[in-house]
Amino acid sequence: MKFHVETACDQGVVRSNNEDTICYGNDEKLGVFWMLIADGVGGHKAGEVASDFLADHVEQVFEQLTQAPEQGWLLWVEQQLMQANNGIYKLAQSQASYQGMSTTGVFIVIDNKQCHLAWVGDSRAYSLSNNLLKQETIDHTMIQYLVDKGAITAEEAKKSNTKNLLSKAIGAKDNVEVDSLSLSVNAGDTLMLSTDGLHDYLSDEQLARYMENSNINHSVCSDMISQSIAQSSRDNITVGIIKIY
Repeated sequence: MKFHVETACDQGVVRSNNEDTICYGNDEKLGVFWMLIADGVGGHKAGEVASDFLADHVEQVFEQLTQAPEQGWLLWVEQQLMQANNGIYKLAQSQASYQGMSTTGVFIVIDNKQCHLAWVGDSRAYSLSNNLLKQETIDHTMIQYLVDKGAITAEEAKKSNTKNLLSKAIGAKDNVEVDSLSLSVNAGDTLMLSTDGLHDYLSDEQLARYMENSNINHSVCSDMISQSIAQSSRDNITVGIIKIY
């Protein structure tokens, strides 16, 4: 499979620093493509320490990996988020300025025609296949928990002022439950990873249109960030798009 990839990671117009990060690679020796996106949480730049730790961990394990993991890619991507959780939690205990830091994380590995996905927090993965947009991840937020329980509606959740209060994050506790899934991907499909500074401010229709228009001759990530800011995004903004050929 071949991929057209574009990414953007922007501080935005309100925050004093950027706690988001994104990284990716096309690992020819393993025959896989991977991408990670993270949104750090914590005061005085500790959030960016947590998100950078997660990105560094993923980059290092790929450098060390010489063959496909015996347990399969899905379990492996879960394990990497758990291992990073342990490292971030320990680091947070080591310095007063790091206490309470954590990060969201969405991590994908595409192997042949399967995309293996693991996540924690409210950063998201979307797919666009046959003009159908689907949010593949489910937010780990208190508001989503209330929606799942039927206490409030999805429309009420969208209007909430506390919709970004996380129910779990990587590094917040000494262990974390990671959600995961595998989905089939084919030529013509598009995947997108994003932080809440982007997807909270663009409609599904806008997301689908940008994803559809992304191609070798037309980059859309910068336009998506500009549109998010125009629609009142007050957060760091990060997006990665993978178009499959």
